[in-house]
Amino acid sequence: MYRSFMMIIFILLPIYSWCATSTVATNLYPANLNGLKSQFQTAMKSFSDVASIHYSLAGIKELGIQPPDTYCNDIKKLVDKTNIESIYHATEAAKTLTNCNLPVEDYRSKISSTIQSDKSTTAEIYYAVRSSINLGLNIDESLIEKRLNTLAKTDDSILSQGYALLTGAQLSPAIAKYYADTINDLVQQADEIDGRILQYEGGISTTGLIFNAFYEVAEKAGTSIKIDPKQLLKFANYFSTKRHVATLRSAYYLTKAFKYISDNKNSMPIVVTRVSSSEVNTQNPSILVSVTNLFGQPVGEMIVTAESAKRNEDGVVVISKQKLTSKSSDFTVYELPFYDKKIPRGFYTIHLTLTPQTDGKFIGLTDHTIDVKVTSEVTLENVELNIVDRDNAAQMKTYKLTYPNGLSNNLEMDYHQKLIIKFQIKDKQTDEFIRVQQAFLRFTNKQSNKEIIYLAEATSGSNPQYKVEVDLTTNANDFRHQSDAYELVLLVGDALLQKAFSWKLTDNIQLSFHDDNVPDIDHLNIYSAKPEIIHQFREAEKRPPAIVSLVFSGLTLLPLLILLISWLKLGFNLSGLPLGLSPLGFHISHGAAFALMYFYWKYLDMFQTMRYLALVSIPLFLFGHRVLAILAARREKKV
Repeated sequence: MYRSFMMIIFILLPIYSWCATSTVATNLYPANLNGLKSQFQTAMKSFSDVASIHYSLAGIKELGIQPPDTYCNDIKKLVDKTNIESIYHATEAAKTLTNCNLPVEDYRSKISSTIQSDKSTTAEIYYAVRSSINLGLNIDESLIEKRLNTLAKTDDSILSQGYALLTGAQLSPAIAKYYADTINDLVQQADEIDGRILQYEGGISTTGLIFNAFYEVAEKAGTSIKIDPKQLLKFANYFSTKRHVATLRSAYYLTKAFKYISDNKNSMPIVVTRVSSSEVNTQNPSILVSVTNLFGQPVGEMIVTAESAKRNEDGVVVISKQKLTSKSSDFTVYELPFYDKKIPRGFYTIHLTLTPQTDGKFIGLTDHTIDVKVTSEVTLENVELNIVDRDNAAQMKTYKLTYPNGLSNNLEMDYHQKLIIKFQIKDKQTDEFIRVQQAFLRFTNKQSNKEIIYLAEATSGSNPQYKVEVDLTTNANDFRHQSDAYELVLLVGDALLQKAFSWKLTDNIQLSFHDDNVPDIDHLNIYSAKPEIIHQFREAEKRPPAIVSLVFSGLTLLPLLILLISWLKLGFNLSGLPLGLSPLGFHISHGAAFALMYFYWKYLDMFQTMRYLALVSIPLFLFGHRVLAILAARREKKV
């Protein structure tokens, strides 16, 4: 049984994965397009490197703005003639200007050596080839192809393969076609996220570079780009989610990607977005949607059909197979009349399909959804304010209220009584009593402005009634037993109301409590600045006079002084000192150990000293052992 179940799962899962089609959910709105333009223009005010010049000038040109030739001097000043990547950026930036000629001979040797070198990476080969073409230099295509084949064996990273495609796009159509045939293999290496997005490790700059390489090499080969429409939609969805990018490189490749997939020569994802308010009511009865490409440009006439509109709560279909009407001459905006008294308030999902009326390689024409909500106006009815004696329910004062008028007379309550408020909420369009998400009763102390809020709860049934009860004995702690005048307000709100509202039931209700007032907590003081904590260290103890230190230092040196005096009195005996390399090494090592003690006292810590002492002790031990052996041999001879 278990094996049969697992077999069914393994069969159905690939079928489901194949059938699931992602749609482009968002569009690059003009604000985001202007954001990219602003990012480039801001960078153009001041450049720190030639790469920034390249990405800024090329990016702004992709958006249809020709940069001035005044930037040519910046290019010549910032280019590093010994760096092939810098040369590439300089030649690309110069190409965006109408009149900027770079000195070819200054770069020829570096370009040639990069192509010839066995240590060059795929990216450096691309930089060299592209720079050669920009400068009008001849290139050996067979050598380039050989270098790319060699590099493919040692570096199979996705970025290296992307640069190989870009390099192939600079060569002959035959070579470009070889690389264009590998596009599908590279697409399969992309990471899929939630079944909706395809991207490469490295983020927007890496994904954008490789995606643009697909189009460049296919264009040079003279073939259409071989990407499955579902996969292309997932790439487009990834790019469209990038509302803001951090670097100029990412902004440049994102702009190029949008331009490629918005070109009607290629397969073009269609973007459907709601441009009207999500709220549908009597004042806003229609829904407006835009139909564009990812660049926010018209895609021609479309038949836009609302296949269904379902209420999210229960799946009830309220609209089926209804066509939208074009509202603009360029066929970018369509209207769907949606409001009807028969359509109940609630949240709805509308499913749209598109049928193109012009030629084009459109993808993503189905499964577009937009979310709206039908809202309504409400009023309060059957409103009662009751003041009831706690011990005798028969003693009750009842006040009938009519929205939006409050009570004109003042009310009084003491701790023997409780307040009960009842009301119903009616939808003006359907005349039905409804429930709302929020209904509260608020007391506001007129002196301290302290607020006490109680929840109004609805009864069950088809005609719900809201009720809130406040007992001045059991709820006295909420008011901190503060007998005072209060303002009484009813608050009603809901996501499906056109407008939430507050209704002041009375401006003055006097509450009297049995116990003494409890002081209010100053809630504002909780968040105010606290006194600065100033840490005070213990004051240093008084040091002894300098003479004491000198005396103890002298006592420390006293044994050395006694030794020197003894030597002077008895005389030095250097005849027993053996000569040779070992004694010399022993005394040098011994002196180094003493020097190390001094450095430990002045500069080093214990761990550093132990490390150096371990090194010094090796020659000290070897030379010392040798010296002792020599002295022992001499003693034996004397005997």
